[in-house]
Amino acid sequence: MKKLKIFSVLLLLVSIGAFVAFQGYRKVVQDNKPPVVTCDSEELKVSVEAEEEDLLKGVTAKDNRSGDVTDSIVIESLSAFTEEGTRIITYAAVDKSMNVGRCERTLVYEDYEPPVFHMTGSLCYSAGESIDILSCITADSVLDGDLTSNIKYSLEKTVNTMAAGEYPVEFRVMDSGGNTVYLKTQISISEKNYSGIHVSLSDYLIYLSVGDGFDPAAYYAGADREGTLTIQSNVNTAEAGTYYADYIVNAATTNGKSRLVVVVQ
Repeated sequence: MKKLKIFSVLLLLVSIGAFVAFQGYRKVVQDNKPPVVTCDSEELKVSVEAEEEDLLKGVTAKDNRSGDVTDSIVIESLSAFTEEGTRIITYAAVDKSMNVGRCERTLVYEDYEPPVFHMTGSLCYSAGESIDILSCITADSVLDGDLTSNIKYSLEKTVNTMAAGEYPVEFRVMDSGGNTVYLKTQISISEKNYSGIHVSLSDYLIYLSVGDGFDPAAYYAGADREGTLTIQSNVNTAEAGTYYADYIVNAATTNGKSRLVVVVQ
């Protein structure tokens, strides 16, 4: 019995020794150190049309065991804008033991512009006419291209299509950098007799800079019936804001109306 106890103690000591030796071996053999990823500059300036290879320029990765692992570098993430046109780009590289190293640098788009709205038609309707608020508005961005499917809107009050009046609406769209732009305008409901003439414009939404000239007559493209044209405009290019020019065509028994939205910025 005494010999069995001595054997058990020896076996335990051998097991502990083997475990300690194995852990020491693992620390020597196992690779837990990630590659070191470095950038040749803290800031990268590129065009919004830059390809992935342009964003990877000047980034290298070296590992203490695997050596040069630059070929494994990928763009792990692009942050939302920290300020307009500026974001943080995160790179990642992996070694043969699947350890991941990372580094960051500032990415600046030299030609970035915020998203822009466009309108393909007027938000003027006659009472009783069905409306589709998003049917005539689009948006695009130099960063993402077409953003029309991302457009959202909100109304201050429900549009009563049977009651003539002005109904404020705000459109908004966000690009992949997290920059959101807004367009505040109005849905105009006129009396039923404004359904007989279709009034066309060359543009339905324009952007002007403060101090620019504006000739409302230049945007009138015609009507599908003869009538007298009246242009009502509150556009003031001396001050930033959203303005309107209404084009009303009156015939003997019917009328038509269209609207140009003018954003001065």
